[in-house]
Amino acid sequence: MELHHLRTFLVVAEEQNVTRAAKRLYMTPPAVSAHIKALEEELNITLFVRVPQGMQITEKGALLREKASHILQAAQDLVNHATQMQDYLIGRMTIGLNAPAHLLRVAPLVAQMKEACPGIELRFMMSVSGIILDKLQTNALDAGFIFGSSPYDDVLTMPLSVVELVIAVPKQWEAQLERATWADVACLPWIASTAYCPFQVIIEDQFRQRGLIQQQIVQSDDETTKVELVEAGVGLALLERTEAEEAAYKGNLVVWTHDLIQTALCFAVAKNRTADPLVMALKSQVLALWNNSASGTLHT
Repeated sequence: MELHHLRTFLVVAEEQNVTRAAKRLYMTPPAVSAHIKALEEELNITLFVRVPQGMQITEKGALLREKASHILQAAQDLVNHATQMQDYLIGRMTIGLNAPAHLLRVAPLVAQMKEACPGIELRFMMSVSGIILDKLQTNALDAGFIFGSSPYDDVLTMPLSVVELVIAVPKQWEAQLERATWADVACLPWIASTAYCPFQVIIEDQFRQRGLIQQQIVQSDDETTKVELVEAGVGLALLERTEAEEAAYKGNLVVWTHDLIQTALCFAVAKNRTADPLVMALKSQVLALWNNSASGTLHT
């Protein structure tokens, strides 16, 4: 029996939809269906039935769901125990980055880990908060940095710093926005996000509090692309202040700061990995780094 088939089974059971499960697992829907079919044939049990809304778990499938979860956790516990038996920690960890490396203090983290845990190899993947959260849930990432707290119960977040957010505006609109109100900027075109994005949640809440609706014309999950679209005059975007100011320094956009908008920069891990010695070692070094050098807000 393949453990990744069990993981697919659990995600489909949670999403009740093959397409959504495939998106979370970064697989194709046919591949997800193949995993379910292989597992059903091996167990000789029908796990799901198709309904107009998607996939409905059967009574027998529901009974096996909890068992499958325990099996996956037991497999992870075995890995954790084997790691603890080593003279010193050895392994490889992939960490999701939601902002430029210098803002997340990646170089000092690497130096600390090299000194404290030389047997742990670190790999970094640039991404965005929403995708990092998805990959943590499926153990495609070992840890990651995200903005805001996790909306998912199976991901644990630890706040590191307060982050200031600003609205980035195309340079050619600078005069137009000198005396602009929230009602004015709501009428302008905005660059939004397609996947879950804490910045998108925050800006929509800012408009909702004022009885306004944001005019979204373009969607992008990549912060670099958002900056480039703002610079090209496509629309406005909510960005982390330091990143926006670095772009503004180049002269292609301006920053609109009508009100103080803040969120948290957090370190995130899957709850089922909190006992993993590698995760524990990394978490310890990350928290020590930020506790020793945090200055209240994320600035360089």
